[in-house]
Amino acid sequence: MAEVIDLERRKSAERRRKRARARRMAQAVASALSCGMCPRRCAHCGLPIDEPGLVPGDAPYPMCSPCLAEYRAYKRREAGDSTREAYWHTEQWEQMWRTWLEAMRASEEFRRSPEFLRLMQEHLDED
Repeated sequence: MAEVIDLERRKSAERRRKRARARRMAQAVASALSCGMCPRRCAHCGLPIDEPGLVPGDAPYPMCSPCLAEYRAYKRREAGDSTREAYWHTEQWEQMWRTWLEAMRASEEFRRSPEFLRLMQEHLDED
């Protein structure tokens, strides 16, 4: 009986660890999704954009010149133009663009959800 285990202290420490873990996870999600649409970086490759804030009308997201050219080539292929403008414009390349655009749309929807807005508010309150 020389050693008495303080269960309240142990429970309290466990609750603090769980809260800290939840806070780190929330911060990671909030940071990843809130920074995903920076107007100064290409949404596709992440490189800085020469003229931030100028999103061409035919591009759904801010893109650097090379990614914008690739996106436009993808859109032409999607519209039925079967001409391969570059040797890498394959079915896999088209699938990559389709998948990336779908992921961006899903991220946008989540960013507009009440749950994400609550997460951002909680994240901002902690900073």
